[in-house]
Amino acid sequence: MPLWSRSADSVAARVHRATSGAVRVLESTDTPALLRLLERDPAHHVSVLASVRSRGTAAPGRGRIAAMLLGIDDPEHPGELASACWVGSNITPVHAGPAEGELFGLALRALRRRVSSVYGDAEAVLELHDAAGWVNVREVRADQPLLSIDVPSAIEPMPEVRPSRLEEFDAVEQASAAMFTEELGFSPYTQGVSEYQQRVRSLISGGYSLIAVGQDGEIIFKAEFGAVSREVVQVQGVWVHPEHRGRGLAASGMSAVVDYGLKLAPVVSLYVNGYNTAALRTYQRVGFRREGTFATILF
Repeated sequence: MPLWSRSADSVAARVHRATSGAVRVLESTDTPALLRLLERDPAHHVSVLASVRSRGTAAPGRGRIAAMLLGIDDPEHPGELASACWVGSNITPVHAGPAEGELFGLALRALRRRVSSVYGDAEAVLELHDAAGWVNVREVRADQPLLSIDVPSAIEPMPEVRPSRLEEFDAVEQASAAMFTEELGFSPYTQGVSEYQQRVRSLISGGYSLIAVGQDGEIIFKAEFGAVSREVVQVQGVWVHPEHRGRGLAASGMSAVVDYGLKLAPVVSLYVNGYNTAALRTYQRVGFRREGTFATILF
């Protein structure tokens, strides 16, 4: 039986018992406090911030929303949250250190939640993972620099970069799937063909999918804005066609992406694997600066 079909009281009771009352399931009335918490550091939490603004905060069993949010109250400021955790197919702790990460992990262990990934600030993610006791881990990426930029790059932007169009869906899907498979080592379709196609289609429809097309009509560069808020946009899915690598396209392409992103918000951010030294050098050339360290657990 899926978690969200159980009663909210059952889920709340499991969380309460597992954490001795330190963690609770957030309700819709917690949305203002949750937004205040997220808005304290939008660069670190833009994906959750964008989701909460679009759908609010709901406990399991309230409507058709599978995701839920856990929270830890601030003992020094009644009515405020000290920390939170987005719990969906992906899990993201918010304003959490090692201690909070451990508590959220204990709650998730009790819920026996199936997840695809855990990502966010490294210390919280790694403690959450240890406490949750998952055994089906595909990969742990413990060092992912979080980078940001708030001014146009000094590098000349690639003039060919533009928003993709719905009639280009097939080509964009193919490039996106190639990037996903190369980056994660498995196909995005393993978690559902229609779900992945809908994700790509929604990025195109929203104007958040950027591409550059070569003379032969093939996509040679792409990137997306995976999370968008009025404070920050987060870049994901940066990819250069293998036949066009080594020509400096990534830097000029990213310069163009930054220009587009700064039209949506005052800050553009992304996170990258620490071992990807070529990508790090490119982003540094473009003008990104380090803001912190993320970690990702893949299942």
